[in-house]
Amino acid sequence: MYESHFGLTDKPFKLSPDPRFFFASPHHDKAVSYLQYGLSQGEGFIVITGPIGTGKTTLARNLLSLIDDSIVAVQIATTRLTPDELVRLVAAKFNLDVEGLNKADILKKLEMYLLQLHSQGKRALLIVDEAQNLPAETVEELRMLSNFQLDDQPLIQSFLLGQEELKGIIELPEMEQFRQRIIASCHLQPFNEEQTRDYIKHRLVQVGWDGHPQLNDGIFEKIATYTAGIPRKINIFADRLFLYAFMADLTVITLDDIAQVIEEMGGELSGSLSTSTVLATASDCNSAESHHDQNTVENSGQDSKQAAVFKTLDEVSTVLDNVIQRKISTIRQLDKMIRQKRKLLSEDAGDGSHTQDGNVNTSERVLAEIDEEVNSPLKQKHWFKALMKTHS
Repeated sequence: MYESHFGLTDKPFKLSPDPRFFFASPHHDKAVSYLQYGLSQGEGFIVITGPIGTGKTTLARNLLSLIDDSIVAVQIATTRLTPDELVRLVAAKFNLDVEGLNKADILKKLEMYLLQLHSQGKRALLIVDEAQNLPAETVEELRMLSNFQLDDQPLIQSFLLGQEELKGIIELPEMEQFRQRIIASCHLQPFNEEQTRDYIKHRLVQVGWDGHPQLNDGIFEKIATYTAGIPRKINIFADRLFLYAFMADLTVITLDDIAQVIEEMGGELSGSLSTSTVLATASDCNSAESHHDQNTVENSGQDSKQAAVFKTLDEVSTVLDNVIQRKISTIRQLDKMIRQKRKLLSEDAGDGSHTQDGNVNTSERVLAEIDEEVNSPLKQKHWFKALMKTHS
């Protein structure tokens, strides 16, 4: 709800990945270069790792938005798939009907599809998100898929994005052949103070920020420390910070404001929703209503479920924003009415009217108490804390 107040065209700190907001830190820029290099080579594996919330999925979305029609790309966000389930999932993502087929038939159908793409001057790209969830034998199955070749050129290429555990899987002794096909790898690091500042301002500029509210330079070190430099946590905190700035009618955000919001949020960010948590929750909810033999179908929709969950979170946030904004508008209208009444009573007192029995003095005293209640910074903070609990 603070967007219109600050003249922004959209929410700058959405949780759902959006290529518009892609920010290339040195580590992200390096990862993009590796991915683009991998595309130009048309073979081999590119592996991108990083902690939860460092922007791996956003990186993949950004890449998908840049590729041309000669590359048919699909993205999957994996749970613990067996090699057979992975093959079925990949075929399904390329819109192949594999119902009732065994693994050998699926592989044959997939190969025919890849050859058809090649005859059209196209090639296939598979982006595997949350790849740390795959068992080693399933990662090895990806290498087997890369054996689909024509004239010594692979028909399908795979990029793997995952948390740090993925590195441990790849380093296993039995993964030697897989490692030999990795042409580049990169590890995403959390943002430092300077990158945190640039990241926040970059997202704000994308939605028309003109410097209002002003952000004091001293705030970014504290934000980077509190959020551990994790982009997803920065988004959560910055969204709450701008809500606070709107409610307190701030024109400048200072270090004191950062401290206030940190106090209000407490330990929220230590338990922030991760992609893995979202996926596990979605899977658990579905499994309560599904049979075990539907697991593969559920897995094929995990990446879309992730997007749906984040979209729902944004929608719920918007609804709560609207409710809070109506309450704030009501409070401000009451404040305006009180000020007008106070002014009228002051004018009456000035010309000597309605002075009998001390009515004016009594009214003045009551209105002064109400005025203090409305405008006291301490009271505003209590109201903000209550509203924040509603908003959380």
